[in-house]
Amino acid sequence: MSKSLEISISTGRFKKIREWNRRRNYYFKKLKLNVKIYVAKILWDKWLKNEFNINSVKTILLLRNEGTVGDVVVSTPLIKCLYESGYTVDLLVTKSSCAAVKYNPYIRTIYKADDCNTEAFLKKFNHTVDVSTIKQLNKNRYDLVIDLCLFDIPVHRMRLFKDINPNFVLGFNKWGCINHYSKSISFKNGKEHVTEAISLAAEVIGLKIIKRRSYDLHIPESVTNEVKAFLNSFGDGQIVIVNAFTGSLERDFSQCQLSEIIDLIIKEKNDVRLVILDHRQEITISLPVNAVINPFMSIHHVMALVHEADLIISPDTSIVHISAAWDKSIISVYKNVVDNNDLWAPAYENASQIIVNKRKISDVDCVPELILHEINRRGLL
Repeated sequence: MSKSLEISISTGRFKKIREWNRRRNYYFKKLKLNVKIYVAKILWDKWLKNEFNINSVKTILLLRNEGTVGDVVVSTPLIKCLYESGYTVDLLVTKSSCAAVKYNPYIRTIYKADDCNTEAFLKKFNHTVDVSTIKQLNKNRYDLVIDLCLFDIPVHRMRLFKDINPNFVLGFNKWGCINHYSKSISFKNGKEHVTEAISLAAEVIGLKIIKRRSYDLHIPESVTNEVKAFLNSFGDGQIVIVNAFTGSLERDFSQCQLSEIIDLIIKEKNDVRLVILDHRQEITISLPVNAVINPFMSIHHVMALVHEADLIISPDTSIVHISAAWDKSIISVYKNVVDNNDLWAPAYENASQIIVNKRKISDVDCVPELILHEINRRGLL
């Protein structure tokens, strides 16, 4: 793993005051959130906690309605493990992330919640599952809900569980006083990889995921053929996928960085084929003849491109985990967020993780050179 030395350090006579203000603001935000959780408990929690009994479990609903493709991708080993062990598995995701598992044969039904931002997901009393979907989830009479969210306790969870009314609920690091949670699994959030949480959930049920980082993605053959035909029409040479945009502006490459990354790669090896992912349709820079914008719109076409690629470069963890599904060579760039660096790391042998210490990746001028250095160090071109 590589790290840049672009470290921002607060200086000046008011440094301690700024630090104290940050701590105070964090404390009051946490206190306000905890008050909301207690209110939600009073309104919607069970009177008594059900004692978890795995022997009575046949139907399972997995909650992955945080809203990101990466959350869904890392859950696929658990989905497959549960199905192969004889459980009926349903999944609750958001509309923006459901396509990632559209063709997964191990899920009986995929239910969709409306999309929302992280602030709303954590702090709103109301969930984003519509009335008709809630009625169906309640009608399904689930034996077990597994809440895979690693945030502390989203406020809306109590109301969601009351509406669904499962027999048991498993979660991670949840308060013992919340009776909806039949069992809380201890997990060192920020110090362990997210797949460890997936494995722990399986272990509570008495199962073992042999390869917890073997993500299970399914692409229609017609999509694979489309992508292969596109790449064949695009000449010969190694295929390099460059993803510039993420779900957060702070983690995006700038267009200037993207242009320099492309130029450095072509100078290193001029017969490569570069495919630039631009799901926001915002790229305005001119491209050389051997670089093109991804012409496809679906996530499955992106998966197929990654499957066919020789190298992927991305600051986005969704693309990182899609790449991990096929053990692809990848260079990922992360902003230094302590709780995320290990939790959402690529964490496989063919991956590099560059961590930069600035608020925005786009503010670190040397990112293209760091990427090229890693390409050369690993002999990837």
